[in-house]
Amino acid sequence: MKYLVTFSILSVFSCLLISGPLCAAAQEGDSVLQAELMASLATREAKVAEWKQSLNHITSVLDSTKRRRVLERSTPDTTALDSMLSQLAVAKKQITQHIEEIKATRTMWRATSPPPDTIAGFLAVDSLRQLVNGAVDTLSRLEGGFQRLMGELVYLEQTARRQREERIAARVDSVAAGSIPVPRRVVKTVRTNLGRDGSSVAFFDLPAWSNRLFLILLSLLYTYWIYRLGRKREGGDSDLRMHENEPLWIPILKGLLLFLVLLPLTSFSVPVLVLEGSYLLIFVFFLIILYRELAVVKRRQLVVVLFFYLVLIAANLVLSDTWWSRGFAMLVNASGAALLWYLRRDTLHDGPVGRIHRYARWAIFFGYLLAVATCAMGYVHIARMWSLAAGIGLLQALSFAAFRDMLLHDLQHQYRRSATDATIRRFDLARMLDSFDRLIRLVCASLVVIVFLNNLHLTREAGGLVERLLMSEHKIGGVVFTYGNLLLAILVVWAANWLQQNLKRLVDGPTAEGQQGRRLTLFPLLRLLIVVVGFLIGVSILGLGVDKLTVIIGALSVGIGLGLQNIINNFVSGIILVFEKPFKLGDYIELADKKGQVMQIGIRSSTLLTDQGARVIIPNGDLLSGRLVNWTFSDADIRVNMQLTVDSGMPIEEVKQLVLGKLTSFSEVDRSIPIKVFTRDVTADGYVLAIQVGITNVRFIERFRSQFLEALKSELDGRQVKVSSS
Repeated sequence: MKYLVTFSILSVFSCLLISGPLCAAAQEGDSVLQAELMASLATREAKVAEWKQSLNHITSVLDSTKRRRVLERSTPDTTALDSMLSQLAVAKKQITQHIEEIKATRTMWRATSPPPDTIAGFLAVDSLRQLVNGAVDTLSRLEGGFQRLMGELVYLEQTARRQREERIAARVDSVAAGSIPVPRRVVKTVRTNLGRDGSSVAFFDLPAWSNRLFLILLSLLYTYWIYRLGRKREGGDSDLRMHENEPLWIPILKGLLLFLVLLPLTSFSVPVLVLEGSYLLIFVFFLIILYRELAVVKRRQLVVVLFFYLVLIAANLVLSDTWWSRGFAMLVNASGAALLWYLRRDTLHDGPVGRIHRYARWAIFFGYLLAVATCAMGYVHIARMWSLAAGIGLLQALSFAAFRDMLLHDLQHQYRRSATDATIRRFDLARMLDSFDRLIRLVCASLVVIVFLNNLHLTREAGGLVERLLMSEHKIGGVVFTYGNLLLAILVVWAANWLQQNLKRLVDGPTAEGQQGRRLTLFPLLRLLIVVVGFLIGVSILGLGVDKLTVIIGALSVGIGLGLQNIINNFVSGIILVFEKPFKLGDYIELADKKGQVMQIGIRSSTLLTDQGARVIIPNGDLLSGRLVNWTFSDADIRVNMQLTVDSGMPIEEVKQLVLGKLTSFSEVDRSIPIKVFTRDVTADGYVLAIQVGITNVRFIERFRSQFLEALKSELDGRQVKVSSS
C-alpha cells in the first residue's frame, strides 16, 4: 500500500511537469490565434466603414437630385436630363457592386468559426461568435440601405426618362403648334398627370395583389360576421342605417368600406390615383348608406363636398403650365378653403358623418392655401401635390368618424347578442370599447400619415428616415442596440404583461365553482412563466447574451439576498402553495384572527373576503408557516357546532324534537349531512345539548346561527323554559 501511494504521487507530479510546458504552449497558441482573428475582424470593420461612407455619399447625391427636380418650375431640357441619367447610371453601378460585395462578405463571415481542434477554438468561441453575429447584422442593414437607394434610383431614372420623352414631344408640338388642336393638348396633359399619379406603376400588376390577400380575407370575414349578426333597429338604438346589418347590401358595402379604408396599410407606397379613387368610393358608400337618415342640411353639405371633390380631381388632371389651367386650379383650391368655412356651421354636430376636428380643418385649409400660392408662383407639380393632399384629407376627416362609429357599434351589438357564457362577455363592455376606440384612432392616424406622404411623394424619403432612425446602432458600454429593437422589446414585454393580467378572463370558463377553483390554481405560475418568457424574448431582441444576463443577475443577487428577504420568502411560499394546494379558490379558511373566502391566489400574496365584506391581503409566507384551518378542504361539507344549556322545566326528548324541527326549517341546512343533537352534560338545574348541522355555503354560517338561536329562544320563552348558548 505504501509503494502504491508513492507511485501515485510520483505519477501526478510527472503529469504536472509535463503538462506545464504544454499549457504554456497552448496559451501562447491561443493568444496568437485570437490576435489573428481580431486583426481579421479589424480589417473587415474598415471595409464596413468604407461601405457606410459610400452609402452616405450616394444618399446625399440622390437627395440633392430629388430636391432640384421638385423645386423646378418647368421640365428641364434634354441636356440636363441626359446629365441626370448619366449620374444615376454611375450611382446604379456603384450600388450594384456594393450589394454583390456585401452578399459575398456576409456569406464568408457566417462561415467563420474558430478551429475546433485547438484550445483557442474552445476558449474564443463565445466572444468570436458574438462579434461575427454583430458584423453580419451590420451587413444586413447596409444591404437594406443600398436596396432602398436602388429603389429610389430606379424611380428617379423612370421619372427622368419620362420627362425627357415629354420634353421631346413638347419640342415637336411647339414646331407644329398651329396644327395641334387644344383638346389634343388637354388629353396629353391628362395622360401626363395620370402617369405622375401612378397609373402605370406595378401597384396594379397581378403579382402585387399577394400583399392584399390578407386584407381581402379580413374584409370577407367581417362581411360574414355582420351578416350573421343581422342587426335590426332596436329600442334605444340609433336609427342610422350604418348601425344595421340588413338587408344584404349593407354588409357588402360595409365590407368594401373596411377593405378600402385599410388598403394603404398593405403597401407603404400607394399611387395617388389609387388614393383618389379609394376615398371617392369610401365617401360615396357612406353617403349611400346614410343618405335616407341624414338631415336635409347635412345631406346638401355632403353632396356639395362630393361635387367639389370631383371638380378638384378634374382641375388637377388638366393642370399644366398654361395660364387658364393654373387659374382654374387656383379658383378650385380657393373654393375648397371657402367650403371648409361653410362646413364649420353647427349643423354638423348630429350623427357620425360630417365631423371635422378643428386641427384637421386648419391643416386642410393650410393645404389649400399652399396649393393656391405655389400654383400662382409657377410650381405646378408642388401645387398638384398639396391640392390633392388637401382634397383627400377632407374626405378622410369626414369618413373616419363614421368608420370608427360603425366598428364600435358592431362590436357593442356583438357583446349584447352573445350568450352569458361567451368569451366576449368576460370583459367589461365600457373598457373593451374604450380600448378598441384607441386602437381605431391609432390606425386612422397612421392612415392619415401614410396617405399624406404618398400625396407628397415622400414615402421613400420617410422610409429611409425611419430606417436610419430605428436601425442605427447605439452603444452603451459593451451593449450595442438600435431604437427599433428597443421599441420591439418594450412591445413584447408590454404584451406579455397584458396577457398575464387578462389570462383569467381569457381562459376562465363558466364552470362549477369547485372545478373553476381547481383549474385556476396553477394560474400564478402560468402568469409568472408568461412574464419570464416575455422578458427573455425582449432581452434577446436587444442583443444581450445569456452571459451578460447572468452577470446582471449575479450583481443583483446580493441586493436580493439582503434587502428582499421577505419578498423572496413570500414568492417561494407562493410556489409551494400552488403545488401543495392547502386551499383553492372559493375555500373558506381561517388563519389566526382572520377568516374568509379565498378570492385570489397570487405569487406574493393571497386575498380573502371576510364576512364583513373586507378584502384582506395576506402574504403567502404567513399562509404557509401559520396554523391554517380550511373549512372546505376536501369537499364542500361545512358543519356548524353549537352548545345549548336548557333548564329542566321541559323534558329533554321534547327539547330535542323541538331543536330538530327548528333546524330542518332553515333553507341553509344541508339535508345530505346528518343532523346530530345529543346530550353532552347534565347539571343540577338542567342539561347541556351539543348540536352539529351541515350548511350549504360557508357564507351562510353567521346568518343561520343568528336566525336559529333567535327562533329557538322565542319558542322556549313561550313555554317558560330558559336557554343559553355557548
